[in-house]
Amino acid sequence: MTALATGAATWTLPEPRPQRSVAFVFQGGGSLSAPQVGMLRALAEAGITPDFVIGSSAGALNAVAYASDPTEAGLQRLENLWLTLRRRSVAGISARTLVRAIAGRGDGLFDAAPLGQLLRSDLVASELDRTRIRSHVVATGLLSGEPVVMSTGDTASALLASSAFPGIYAPVTRGGLRLVDGGVSADIPILQAEALGATASFVLPAAGSDERGAAPRGPLAIAYHALGQILDSTARRDSRAAQGEVHLLPPAMSTATNPMDFRETGRLIRDGYELAANWLDTWAGRPGSANEAAYA
Repeated sequence: MTALATGAATWTLPEPRPQRSVAFVFQGGGSLSAPQVGMLRALAEAGITPDFVIGSSAGALNAVAYASDPTEAGLQRLENLWLTLRRRSVAGISARTLVRAIAGRGDGLFDAAPLGQLLRSDLVASELDRTRIRSHVVATGLLSGEPVVMSTGDTASALLASSAFPGIYAPVTRGGLRLVDGGVSADIPILQAEALGATASFVLPAAGSDERGAAPRGPLAIAYHALGQILDSTARRDSRAAQGEVHLLPPAMSTATNPMDFRETGRLIRDGYELAANWLDTWAGRPGSANEAAYA
């Protein structure tokens, strides 16, 4: 409160209310981030737009692509990209890369060159600070284990760093730091969104695991499943710690156990749209409080 003296009287003025700032927060998840494309379309149809976006890993790609061109044409281009993705689109496999990794002379099993080529297309702005909507990408410091938020500079290197799943891709050096997947430290970067000024956040989750699916098999699937359980616990903790409005859109469900399995992409995009559209009809702009839905 601020006291204002006028003659013999003293008036107490209320503190200015913080300006409402809306963030779209994108969870990481490899191929399981596909439903976010449908969610974006549902949000656009409902007239909900963000002041800025923030994401980790594959969610960061969706965030920055949307922020680069938040029009219907931009959303269609992003959807078309997802529908064409295959494992070879994001990860190269070679005997040389595998031998170097097994021998301890390489830091990743897969070559990130195909992903880098994809990220240097016209899908995203070349610089993070040139997107139409402010965008932020979260990675993790390899040595510190702490989230690193990138808001300026080369977009492709930021997204490569945010997607550098440990052991799968080599860490990316940016700004003097060795960085790995943002999901390791902030799979749903809600606290980072609030630190950037968000007073209301719409969380776009990756697909959840359909328990009717087969148990994960293979080293990549098992490692991803185990890490996912840890990250889910972290997401719950961060959501409970949020201070502003947090609106969690309902997650689609997937039987995939591998973050590079793109066979369900079309259905996941459709499910993401339908679930979000139905939720938005029910939500109808009601005042929100932190920790909605699954992360209550």
